[in-house]
Amino acid sequence: MRGASGVGIVMLLSCSVATAMFRAADLVIVPVVAATPGLENSNWRSDVEILNVDTVAIDVAMVLLPSYSSSNAYWYLDMQNHLGGRQEDGFGHVDARLKDIPPGRAVILEDIVKTVWGEGRKGALLVYAFEAGSFSATTPPGGRPRRIIVTSRTYTQSTSGQGSEARTLTYGQQIPGIPWYDYIDPNLKEEGFSSVTFTGVREDARFRTALGLVNISDLLTSIQVKITLKAADGTVLKEHPVVLGPLVQVQYDQFVTGVLGLDAQQQYTNLTVTVEATGWQGTAAEPTPALIAYVSRVDNATNDPVYLEQAFGVELPWDCVFNGNCSPSTARALALRSQRRPLPLALALH
Repeated sequence: MRGASGVGIVMLLSCSVATAMFRAADLVIVPVVAATPGLENSNWRSDVEILNVDTVAIDVAMVLLPSYSSSNAYWYLDMQNHLGGRQEDGFGHVDARLKDIPPGRAVILEDIVKTVWGEGRKGALLVYAFEAGSFSATTPPGGRPRRIIVTSRTYTQSTSGQGSEARTLTYGQQIPGIPWYDYIDPNLKEEGFSSVTFTGVREDARFRTALGLVNISDLLTSIQVKITLKAADGTVLKEHPVVLGPLVQVQYDQFVTGVLGLDAQQQYTNLTVTVEATGWQGTAAEPTPALIAYVSRVDNATNDPVYLEQAFGVELPWDCVFNGNCSPSTARALALRSQRRPLPLALALH
């Protein structure tokens, strides 16, 4: 497993604000992929693109964390649920395109959930990269980590015209893969990394909004979450606690009137929602509580979605990241922030 080294590098990895520039990692999480029907006659599909940004050929492995389970730990530990590039590595699903990917080459997997795990599923996708052919060469197995960038598109299809004029149209949203180090951390409340805020939440006749949460902690850790919804003027409309079991992904469709229970007869526009990791519980020897959140706003008439990415409310410590000039508070954050990814692939293999 590869740890970050150097003050500038570690701080770079710990700041979500920097992710528009920094997406590469050896573990990347796509917070939601799907092959399932949805509201308003939508039918969601997901394509995933993996780019090798390292200097050597790589293999890629991935696993879906299905939505709404109380815990995905046993699912994750079963290699029959993993997709890889080599049969001899023991993966339950194999696609040869995921082995020996040269530097600079991209691989696109279309309708990945249906193709690999079957129709009627959605969840988060964990994508791992390691040096080609090295999976079984390390102790424990898992390979020598290498860097990738992952992007995805989740879309719904509709038909325009009739007969010979009929055309299939898609309405979709790009959902970028999030590097493992870009997570919400309940241990860093003072530093501003325990919560993220989304704007543009809307639920009315024209739009609906979904809120998604993914627990990417270690296999034994549950995350305690508080969802806070505010009106445009800052008035708190509702607070709601949630507990996510190990490796759980949930998506609350129409969450304003659904899970938060606001009056469905009212129109809600220009709302903000804050997702805070308030605590954790578990028995791991070295717990790494880690949460990812996302929001998707969908046009009810066309099912055209817009993806809203998590963002911290603190400024990137750019002087520390780029120049190495780190304040005492930044140094404290470095001491508290884990320098290892929360979920090593090797844990799933023995």
